This record gives sequence, C-alpha cells and structure tokens, in this order.
Amino acid sequence: MLEIFGVPFSAHTRKVLLALREKGVAFKMVRVIPLAPPPGWSELSPLGKIPVLRTAGLTVADSSVICQYLERVHPTPAIYPTDPIELAKALWLEEFVDGGLAPHVLGGLLLQRVFAERFLKRAPDQALIRRSLEQEIPPKLAYLEQSIQGEFLVGSQFSVADITVASMLINYQFAGEQLNDYPKLQRYLKALFKRPCFQEQFAEEVPAAEQIEGLDLAVLRDATS
Repeated sequence: MLEIFGVPFSAHTRKVLLALREKGVAFKMVRVIPLAPPPGWSELSPLGKIPVLRTAGLTVADSSVICQYLERVHPTPAIYPTDPIELAKALWLEEFVDGGLAPHVLGGLLLQRVFAERFLKRAPDQALIRRSLEQEIPPKLAYLEQSIQGEFLVGSQFSVADITVASMLINYQFAGEQLNDYPKLQRYLKALFKRPCFQEQFAEEVPAAEQIEGLDLAVLRDATS
C-alpha cells in the first residue's frame, strides 16, 4: 500500500492527504515529525522535510511533486485543470502559497509559537513573529482575498490551488490567528470544508493534533461541528 510519511496536521502533508482522499486512493500514514525525525530519515527525505511518499518503485518527497505524481497515476477526479490558462493559474497559486506564504506562516508563526520550546528548546523569536504578522503575511492574505471570484480559486473546478491555500490557512489559524479581516477567505473556507475530502481529513486530524500542546484547533472543531 502507498505510504505517506508525515503528520496530518502539517500543512504540506495535509495537502497530499487531501489529494489522496479526493481521488479515493488508499494509503497508510507513517507518523514523522521532522523536528524529531527517526533514524534513517535523511535517506527517505534528503531535505529533511515532510511529506514523503513511498510506494513500489518510488520514494519521493515534496508535496507538489507528490500531487503531480498522483495526478498521473490516478487521473480522476482531476485536481489539475486541463485548460492551459487555468492550469497556469492553479500552479501559480500553489507556488505563491508554498514558496511565498508558507515560510512566514510555518516558520515565522507556528514554529515560534508552538514548536520552538517543545522541540528546539529555545524561546520563540518575538521579532520574527512581529515581522511575520505585520509585514510578511498581510499582503499575501490580501492577494488571496482578491483572488477569490467564485466557489473555487480557478474556474469551476476544485483543484490543487484550493487544496494548497486551504491547507496553509488552517495552519495559520493553528498559530492562534484569525481571518476576520478577510471575509471572502472566511466564506470560501467555510464552504470548502464541507467537501467530503476535508471532513474525512479532519476526522483523522483532530485526534493527532490534540496531542500537540499549543495548537489552536478552533478551526477544525468549528468545521466538524
């Protein structure tokens, strides 16, 4: 069976798990926290990051690479648009989040507030938290806010763009932040979370996330209530 190494409350791992659930692909979850990795982890993940996919004949890291692989071997339902323009838009939003927003949400907020003391044995970097909240994150959330024109981010199809954006915004709220200044994003996420792949994911994710002290799980509890 296909294996995914990571933790379900990781934004990048969740991205892959949502793709698998949307496509109805069976998988086995192997718990790995990269700040406390198991022996031999660098052989599976040369960059030391999660998630990692392992299946017959293939071991590969990086959520974007994994999602594209899954699309090739399990093409329906598709999570990448076939129209070239819409495909470009979906890939851009995926990169905007993974390359532009993720470092500040995950490294600038969540790592500092939740994981620094627990795993790194050091105090949170308050200057980094302030810079993330005041300078780095707001313009990126504003860009996503103005990108919402309908039910989905790209055309009329649920895509990797929706999966990526939603996954990261969940972790933004895990860090204790809210989206009150972004009403379109709030409405968009509330509707998206009703989708079966999200409900299935949350059912598995909540018990795992509850084991991590400091995560604000209000977003998940509200989505499943």
